[in-house]
Amino acid sequence: MPADAVEAVRSAGHDVSFVTEDDPSAADLDLLTRAVHEDRVLVTFDTDYGTLTYRDRLPATCGVVTFRLIPDIPANAQARFITGAITAQDDWSGYFWVINLRRRPLPT
Repeated sequence: MPADAVEAVRSAGHDVSFVTEDDPSAADLDLLTRAVHEDRVLVTFDTDYGTLTYRDRLPATCGVVTFRLIPDIPANAQARFITGAITAQDDWSGYFWVINLRRRPLPT
């Protein structure tokens, strides 16, 4: 998750634990376990959490939100998009969410 997005979500009033600040070498399984124990929603760009929750059947009662964004969007635009998405929903728990922002050129 980009640091700009983390700061924007924090500024919107959400309690955010940022792995880059807390434990940058933590494994995905450890982060998922931590999110469950701390009753947090895990927000990520990493698609491996789908594998952990579905193929490996790990309980993710905390909720997992995976963002799939266009790579060339400026960081400040990503931050606005992510903050808007996070604040639009009251309860993310108990679901695996995928939020896509894609673009394709129109046929000419």
